[in-house]
Amino acid sequence: MTDFARFSAAPDPAPNTPLLVNGLSSADGADYDLNDDIRAAVDVALGLGRPLLVIGEPGVGKTSLGYAIARRLALDRCYLFVTKSTSEARDLFYRYDALRRFRDAQTARPGDEPTDEGDYLAYQALGAAILDAHAPADIAHLRIGRSHGWAPPAIAVKSLVVIDEIDKASRGFANDILVEIEKLQFDVPELTAGQGGARVVPRTPEISGARKPIVVITSNAERPLPDAFLRRCVFLEVTFPDSDRLMRILHLVLSRRLGATWGDGGGSATVAELVAKVEAFRKLPDIAKKPGLAEVINAAIVLTTPRNPTDTRDGWSMAIFALAKLRDDRNRLGQFLGVKG
Repeated sequence: MTDFARFSAAPDPAPNTPLLVNGLSSADGADYDLNDDIRAAVDVALGLGRPLLVIGEPGVGKTSLGYAIARRLALDRCYLFVTKSTSEARDLFYRYDALRRFRDAQTARPGDEPTDEGDYLAYQALGAAILDAHAPADIAHLRIGRSHGWAPPAIAVKSLVVIDEIDKASRGFANDILVEIEKLQFDVPELTAGQGGARVVPRTPEISGARKPIVVITSNAERPLPDAFLRRCVFLEVTFPDSDRLMRILHLVLSRRLGATWGDGGGSATVAELVAKVEAFRKLPDIAKKPGLAEVINAAIVLTTPRNPTDTRDGWSMAIFALAKLRDDRNRLGQFLGVKG
């Protein structure tokens, strides 16, 4: 078996397989429907050792795909970096609280416990994933302090990091992490120390291929990414699912949430009706924000969850609030469904 079949050949994870995202238990990605294109793209990314760049409109499940990959490969540790317009390259690896360091130095009293620069470091998503891949002794020079915000594993492990909505950052952000994304190494200049009269910037060691973290990067394609960055990634476009795949996704989600018998009493017919109506509504012109996969899942839950018998409201009039995010779209959807939005 070649490396280009590692993901496709992996067994399906158990429904309740635990997954830690930034140290917290998460159920996300447990019901992901992996079609042939997704499996092939992930296999290529893993085989080449390249980041997987996932493009698609908001709400189609780009972030959840990262978690689904971690589950299928039985990776216990996953990290999420939510990109902001103010994000800098360093934020992806660590944060250094220079202000608190200065304040503590100014207010220190005799007898206080001494501090170290490492006490003001907090390792972030990709930085933590890179550190996971090393034995503790090999990264001792990075001085994990009291505020590191990351719990090192007892032994070196493979983990996964999702860099979410990278297109929200400035164009310089993607350019600034080119080398680090390719080499999966980073420097910590704040820990620069003298060795034999020289100033040495601590750097993470190289990672063996088997323990290299998997990097999944998502983008809403709101702005173009640099060509040099794109060349380093395997590209996957995730589109809104067709009706058959959407039905499979909803069945997976509702079965886990409501139990195996959720479709009894007309639940399956209601979901099929929802899928047909959403497909037709998304094709209408002048819709500011088309309902995405996340909105359709929420609407399906609203429509199929048993309600108190005294609640006589029409389910569709309630589902509108799950499907539409803007007032004009909600009014248009209400007219389309023949209910008040």
